[in-house]
Formats: sequence, structure tokens, C-alpha cells
Amino acid sequence: MKELLRIYVHIPFCKSKCAYCDFNSSSKMNHMVKPYVDALLTEISLNSEELRNKKIDSIYIGGGTPSFLSSKYIHTILKSFNFDKDTEITIEVNPDTADYKKFIEYKQMGINRISFGVQSFDDEILKLMGRSHTSQESIKKILECQSAGFDNISADLIFGYPKQSLSQYKETLEIIKKIEVQHISAYSLSVEDGTLLSNMIKKGLLPTPNDKDDRLMYHYTIESLAKTGFSQYEISNFSQARYESRHNLGYWERDNYLGFGISAHSLMDNIRFENTDNIYEYVVSLKQLVKPRINIQELTKEEIITEHIILALRLTKGLNIHDFEKEFGENFEEKYEKALETLVDRYLLEKRGDNYSLTRQGLDLANQVFVEFV
Repeated sequence: MKELLRIYVHIPFCKSKCAYCDFNSSSKMNHMVKPYVDALLTEISLNSEELRNKKIDSIYIGGGTPSFLSSKYIHTILKSFNFDKDTEITIEVNPDTADYKKFIEYKQMGINRISFGVQSFDDEILKLMGRSHTSQESIKKILECQSAGFDNISADLIFGYPKQSLSQYKETLEIIKKIEVQHISAYSLSVEDGTLLSNMIKKGLLPTPNDKDDRLMYHYTIESLAKTGFSQYEISNFSQARYESRHNLGYWERDNYLGFGISAHSLMDNIRFENTDNIYEYVVSLKQLVKPRINIQELTKEEIITEHIILALRLTKGLNIHDFEKEFGENFEEKYEKALETLVDRYLLEKRGDNYSLTRQGLDLANQVFVEFV
């Protein structure tokens, strides 16, 4: 049986840069699109040995805004991989850079999952975020995507944004439920240094996000989506039955994955590495047929165990003590007796059967739980 492998492809180009975004992306590098795609193809070719005799279970094309590129580039990239009909292939899409024709083209090239960067259905909040689409545009494009034959659609939402009220966020959830997507990723806003949003808050142009409102929105998300058939399977992810993101589950379950493109991260046989974050260095390296890898790290057993615990606890099913002992040859409850006692007493962790998982309070304070195992 072939070993499962997951593929991530980073497309750093955008129509415009959002206020909150700290991903490696740019709206001023259009002249680099062709050289970058050529370099991507070379990088994929240089990794042919790693790809050989592997079953690619998922491919995720993220960014940036992959839908900003013409379909011919996306198709050329996908043709470089040997994938099966049942491979989950996701592309991230912004509502203003895709249309019915592009969705049809995606379908024809084997893409079977679309992840929409919706973020909000409130035009006032979208403007504050620096998004280049309107709420009506999001609705229209999701409906076009469904008309093109896609039945595995995800929508990204952000809550806790400055000036965002609970009522505004509730309306966003009501709209997304009516459109009937299969998956929702709802992220609590993280204000990252160096972003336009961070600078605006520092200058007093926007208020600091309100933690209380953020938690109210998160709790409402969990309760509201549960009433309409969505199950929470990870801290920020909700899906209809059998529509969990196979690709992201692979990250949380520590499957091997290869990342292509600038800043892309990889995990292969417990060796972590990443690519340079400089697009010019990336292109030049690959012109010289040199892999652009940096920060190569072989993980120790304890590092692997820590990663396993933290990633397993992100999932609502939690960590199975028998799986832990089978993989590491150690008794989880004995090894972490003190930490478990403390976390259970504080109602941050609970044991259900043979699994430890975060409580509702633990979901709010997940980082306090994770640090106990570092």
C-alpha cells in the first residue's frame, strides 16, 4: 500500500493586500507570475524522488489568492502531480477573482473543493478589512460555484474584528447557512505586527479588538452552527457530515506533507523544513536547479510527542491514550499525570472514554493547555 502524502502549493499573488494579512503575499508582483510558476514547476520536478511511490491524498492550492492567476497556470501546476480521482484538491478563491467560467475550468482540471475567502457578509466590515469584494459578490460567486457543479465548498470567516458587533456577525452566519456550504472555517482575529491593521490600532484609528466580544462570537458560532447540522471537528473548523478538510486533518494528524512555493513548510519522516520567503531568491535558486530549502530540522522524540499532543488536542475528538502508547511506547497518563490532573481540575480538559479533549472553557484557553505539554 502506497504511503499517503499531502501537497501544499503557495501562490503569493493578490489583487490587493488585506489589512489583517501577514501571509507571504503581494499585490505588486504581477511581473513575477510567469517566472514564479516556472520555478514552481522546476521545484516539483526536483522533488520527483519524494513524490515517487506515494499516494497523493490531498492537494491544497493556497495563498495569497490562487484564483488571481489565470486557469492555465493552475492547470499547468496540477498536471505536474500524479493524483487519483479521489484525491481531495482544494483551491482558495476570492469572490472578485473568479467567475462561472473559471469554476467550470477548475472542475475540468480535477479540482473538487473550493475554499472561499468570504470573511464577512457585512460591507462595512469588509471595507475595514481591506477586502476588495462586497457581500453580494460573495453570495453571487458561491451560487455560481454551486451551479458549476461543486458540492464541496468551504467559507472562511473572521470574527472579533475592530468595530464588528455581535449582531453583524450573527447576520453573516445566517447568510452563510442559507447559502448551504459544506464547510466553515471561523477564525478569531489575530492582530499581527507589521500589518496595516496593527498600525491603524497603534495610531488609534481603530479600537483594540474586544476579547469579550470575540468570545461571545466564538460561542455563538459553535451553538448556531450545531443547530444546522455542522459539527465542530477542530478549534476553528466546522463541517457537514463527511465534509471535513482531509488536507487540514492531515496536518493535525501529522501526515507527511510537501510544500511548494515561497514560505511553504514541509514535514517528511519527522524532518521539518521550509522554503525561502524571498521570491527572487526562490526563482534564482530553482533556475540553478537548487532546492530553496531553509531551516531543516530533524525532530527529536520529545518534540514529536509534543507536536502530537498539541495537534491532537486541537481536534474535538482529542487524543487517544492507546494510540499514543502504540506510537511512542509510553503511557500518556503516567507521563503527564501532574499536567492532566491540573488541567482536568481547572475544567480545561476532560476524559471521555479513552480520549482526552478540550472542554468548552479549554477551547477558549487552548494555549494555556498546550503549554503544559511543552
